[in-house]
Amino acid sequence: MDDRTVEPAPLSNLQAEIARKVLALVEEGRWTTGDHVSEQRLSEELGTSRSPVRHVLQHLETFGLFTKIPNVGFRFTGRKSDLGDLASRLPHSEFEDLYEKLMIARASGEIGIEVSETELAERFGSTRGMVRRTLMRFAASGLAERRTGHGWRFAEMLESPQAINESYAYRVIIECGALLEPSFRPLPAQLDDLVGQQSRLHDMPLRDISRSAWFDANANFHATVVSWAHNRFLTEAIERQNSLRRMTEYAEFQQLSETRIKKAARDHLDILEAVRDGNRTQAHTILHRHLSRVSRDGDGHRVD
Repeated sequence: MDDRTVEPAPLSNLQAEIARKVLALVEEGRWTTGDHVSEQRLSEELGTSRSPVRHVLQHLETFGLFTKIPNVGFRFTGRKSDLGDLASRLPHSEFEDLYEKLMIARASGEIGIEVSETELAERFGSTRGMVRRTLMRFAASGLAERRTGHGWRFAEMLESPQAINESYAYRVIIECGALLEPSFRPLPAQLDDLVGQQSRLHDMPLRDISRSAWFDANANFHATVVSWAHNRFLTEAIERQNSLRRMTEYAEFQQLSETRIKKAARDHLDILEAVRDGNRTQAHTILHRHLSRVSRDGDGHRVD
C-alpha cells in the first residue's frame, strides 16, 4: 500500500501511545513476516482494550506494517527499514512527551530529587493526573517512589563523572566476573534474540533508533549476559546498575554519533559470537576492553 497517497485515520493520545509501543515491539523483532497479530493478546500485554489496538493496527496498515485479512485478523507484513521515519510521522502522546521531558529534566538537574505533582504540573503545563500517571511509570521502572504523606522522590542516579567512572569499574568486576563463573551457561534462545537485536541496532541508521529502543537493547544485552551466570546476586547487581544509568544515558542520546552506536553494537556481537563458540576467555577480553574504553572516553558520552 502506498503510504504517500493514503491518509491514515488520526490517533488520539492513547492510540498514539499504543502505536509507539507497537513500533517498539517491531524494533525488538516480536513478529516475523506473515505472523498473525492477535488483537486480544496485544491489548492484554499493553493493558488496554481491543478497540484502540485495532485502530492502531489499522493506522499502521496504511504504512505497510500490517495487513488486515478478512475473517483472520491482522498479519505482520514485514519490518520496514525506515521505522524512525515512520515514528516521526506519528503524533506524540502527552504522556510520552511528559515522560521524556521529566527524564531529561531530572538527568540535567533542572528538577530536584524530591518533587510534588503540583510543582511538576505547573512547570510542564500539564495536569496533576497526567503527572501522577507519568511518575507511576517512573516508579514501575524503579526510578521514583511516592513519599509518605505527599510528593515523590526520584531514585539515585549517576550524577557526576566520578560516580560514572566508579560505576564502570564496578561493572567490569560484575560483568566480566560473571563470564568466568563455573555456572555460566548461555540460553540458546536468548542468545539468538540478543544477536538479532544487536544486529538490527548495528545496521539501522541513527534516525531510526529511538531513545528507549537504544537504551533497552543495551541494558538487555548486559543484563542477559550476566544472568547466564545463574547467580541471583550478580543479576541483582547489574539490574541496579541499569537502573542507575537509565536517566543519564537516556538524556545523552541526542549527543551520540551513529559511529559510536554501531561500534558498541559491534562489540556486543563479537562478545556473543565468542560466547556461542564457547570461548569465554575471548568474550571476557572483549567485554573488559569495551567497558574500560567507554569509561575512559573523554567527551563524557558513553555507549555500552
